[in-house]
Amino acid sequence: MKVIKNLTAILLCIVTLSMFFTKAYADGASSYKTVDEAAATALDISNEHKKSGLSVTAEKAVLFEASTKTVIYKKGANEKAPVSYLTKLMTILLTAERLKMDKNFTLDKKLITSAAANSKQGSQIWLDVGEKISVKELLKSVTIGNANDACVVLAEGISGNEKAFVQAMNNRAKSLGMKNTKFVDCTGISESNISTAKDIAILSAELLKHKNLKGFFTKWMDSVRGGKAELVNLNTLVKKYKGISGLKACASDKSGNCIVASATRNELSLIAVALKTKDGDSRAIDAQEMLDFGFEGYDIYAPEIPKDAVEPINVTHGFELKADTYVDGTARLVVKRGTAGDISVTCDRMSKLEAPVAKNTKVGELVFKMGTKELMKRNIYTKNEVKRINIAGAFSKLLLSLLRN
Repeated sequence: MKVIKNLTAILLCIVTLSMFFTKAYADGASSYKTVDEAAATALDISNEHKKSGLSVTAEKAVLFEASTKTVIYKKGANEKAPVSYLTKLMTILLTAERLKMDKNFTLDKKLITSAAANSKQGSQIWLDVGEKISVKELLKSVTIGNANDACVVLAEGISGNEKAFVQAMNNRAKSLGMKNTKFVDCTGISESNISTAKDIAILSAELLKHKNLKGFFTKWMDSVRGGKAELVNLNTLVKKYKGISGLKACASDKSGNCIVASATRNELSLIAVALKTKDGDSRAIDAQEMLDFGFEGYDIYAPEIPKDAVEPINVTHGFELKADTYVDGTARLVVKRGTAGDISVTCDRMSKLEAPVAKNTKVGELVFKMGTKELMKRNIYTKNEVKRINIAGAFSKLLLSLLRN
């Protein structure tokens, strides 16, 4: 009886294979038209200065949501300007990244003060040539006190010399998409350090990812070198603003008074950049007004992903009948408070695929809209590879299936 059962299974395999390949030639390629390959777009509210109702006095300014990279308010945000000691934000970022990637470069590591560092003028902690000082104290001195000598010690400790470090600064700026930025030193002493309000916001958003820096950025007063050097934060908002997380204030003759103030409430992480205000009070007022405007008027909205968007997709002529799917990224939007209910989402995806199917094959997209305005797109991809079935594979698979029953 077992022999008869096996022969029956083989005959059924042959008949089925014949039907399989006949159908394969009849079906041909899928008739689904591939969705547009355009990259996902982020919501850009972009309230211009005159339309917003804000009274920001800075010549150039931006209010930026860090987690979604959304511009909420702008005033000459892409216009180049000298950025003075805000340059140090890139020095701090490269230091934070070195701390993260190099186990031998720690907060306790002692760096040696060179003659070049000792010679720096302006704000400083009066380091002596040959003096050893920890990375932690150097970071304090740069984040809180804007110390130029400490900045150079960090640069030399990371890259060997300031020139090589500046090259690394510009390379990192390029990788972040800071298209209108050029650094010429690590301190910001030169008025030839050029950037824009938006580029500085992009840099600041990257800095905020390093949670271990918050304690430095939000400190109002501190001291280093055993109390020999007192540090006072020029960003006065650290003393009083709810949810403050940093970042830096400074001033010079050419750049005027500048500030980057960041704060987080609930899931909204805002960065206010104000370049060239008339005095220290004005820069703090401008930053606070922008932050208040953002927190009072906007929310983070995370729409639900429709279940049918991530259902397995049918695969013809494959070893597997279906491929699992996923939506790229996390769908998060900045929206005006009270408007989240007006957002709609549509799912456009293929009904089937033909093997072979590569992993991460795009099979559709989600489109988020408010009325007729498109806010954001998210692509849908396959999670796994599905190989095309051949004669031997189909025969083996069907035979095993029949013999198990």
